[in-house]
Amino acid sequence: MQPRTILRTAVLLASLALSGATAAHHSYARFDRCHLFTIVGEVEHVRWGNPHVELTIHGMDGVTYSIIWLNLQQLARAGIQSSTLAVGDHVEVTGTKQPEDRPRIIAQLTEIWRPKDGWRWSQPPQGC
Repeated sequence: MQPRTILRTAVLLASLALSGATAAHHSYARFDRCHLFTIVGEVEHVRWGNPHVELTIHGMDGVTYSIIWLNLQQLARAGIQSSTLAVGDHVEVTGTKQPEDRPRIIAQLTEIWRPKDGWRWSQPPQGC
């Protein structure tokens, strides 16, 4: 086999592998962007990792929500650090969510507010 053919094959396989990871990563990305909702509760867990930072919020309604935030680089540019939110923080989060037929509720974050010190992060909703 010629070196050029081997290189093309390797590039093709790498592209397919990456596209599969991207598709798997965004397979949950069906949010109802037309309707925002707010959760009031306490932070149970913060996972600072890629592809997105994820929060687990135990709502005052007794439901535990898995919240998808931005990626590490986007948050760093906004001045958000891993010490910004901690387990036990009382917060109000606003975002969009997947349809009710999903097995767990996942919100795409548009705003977080921590009443105890007034800290707030927000971004405009991504439109309907």
